[in-house]
Amino acid sequence: MTDIMHFLQTPPVAARRRQAGLTLVELMISMAIGLILVAGIATLIARQSSSRAELEKTNRQIENGRYALTLLQEDIQHAGFYGQYIGALPALAALPDPCSTSAADIDAALAMLLQGYDAPASVPAPLSTCLPDANHIPGTDILVIRRLEATDALPTIATLVAGQIYVQTTPSDKVTALGPDPTPATPSVYTLKQKDATTPAQLRRFVEHIYFLSPCNVYASGATACTSAADNGRPIPTLKRLEMSVTAGATALITVPLVEGIENLQLDYGIDATGDGTPATPYITAPTIANWPNVMSVQVTLLARNTEPSSGHDDGTKIYNMGAGGTVGPFSASPYKRHVYSANVRVINPSGQRE
Repeated sequence: MTDIMHFLQTPPVAARRRQAGLTLVELMISMAIGLILVAGIATLIARQSSSRAELEKTNRQIENGRYALTLLQEDIQHAGFYGQYIGALPALAALPDPCSTSAADIDAALAMLLQGYDAPASVPAPLSTCLPDANHIPGTDILVIRRLEATDALPTIATLVAGQIYVQTTPSDKVTALGPDPTPATPSVYTLKQKDATTPAQLRRFVEHIYFLSPCNVYASGATACTSAADNGRPIPTLKRLEMSVTAGATALITVPLVEGIENLQLDYGIDATGDGTPATPYITAPTIANWPNVMSVQVTLLARNTEPSSGHDDGTKIYNMGAGGTVGPFSASPYKRHVYSANVRVINPSGQRE
C-alpha cells in the first residue's frame, strides 16, 4: 500500500522533464518574436506621431491663411468710413505721407482711403521713414488703409486721449485734430454740432493701418529689425501692420505682428471708370494717383507656408499663381508646404455712395 501511494505522488520522468523549462533555442526564438513585435509597435507609433505632426502643421497653415485673409478683408471693407461725413474730398496731386502724424497731413490724406505700393524691391520714400527695408520682404505689396473707428462706443470731448488723432463729423463737414481738447480757457477745436445746434457732433478715433510682410516675427535679442538670428535662428515670414497709436502721450506708428507664415502678398485693384461704383476689368496692380479714390474692389492673394519644415517634403518644383501680379516659385529645395488663399473684397463705403 505504501509503495502504491508513493507511486501516485511521484510524477513520471517524462512529466518531470516537460516542466524543466525552455531550451536556449526556444528562448532565443521567443525573444526574436518579441523584438519583432516591439519594433512593429514602435514603427506604428512613430508613423502615427509623424502623421499627427504633419496634420497639425497643415491645420495651422490653413488657419493662418484664412485668418490673414479675414483681417485684410474686414479692414478693406471699412476703408473710407468717415462717420457721418459724406461730403466731397479734394483730389490729391501726390500720394500722402503714410508716416506723418500731423493732424493737418492726416486730414488731407483722408481723400486717399486706400494707398498701395506694388511689389517694391525696396521700401519707397517717405514710407521708408517708418518701415525699414530690413522689415519688408522685397517684391511683396504694401497697403495703407484709412478710416475712422467703427465702434458704437464713441468718445466725448472730455474723454479724449492725449496724442490720439480724432475726427469730428457731420454730413457736410469734418474737423481733424489732436486730442485732448484745449483747456476751457481756449476755444474748442471741435466746434461742429448736431442738428439741434447744441449737442457736439460725433467724434471718432482716426485709424491708419499699413499692411506689409516682414521676413521675421520676433527680432533677435537686442535687435530692432529682422536678421538671420530672428525667431531663434529660423525667421518666419509674418503679416504685420503699422498702426496709428499713442506712445508716451505722443502720436506714433507702432508695429503689430498679426499672422505667422504669410510669405507673399499681392493686391489687384478694380477701378470705377464710369462713376457707378462698379469696378472695371481687368484689375490692375498699380493705380494712378488720380485713380486711387476710384478703387471699388481689391483682389487679395496671399501665399501661406508652414511655420515648420516637413521632413522629406520638397516644394522646389511648384509654381503659385498670385493674380495679376504673376506667379512665384519654384522655391529651390524648400521643405515648407505652401498654399494660396484669395478673395475679392468690395470697398463698401465709396462704392455704396456711388450706386
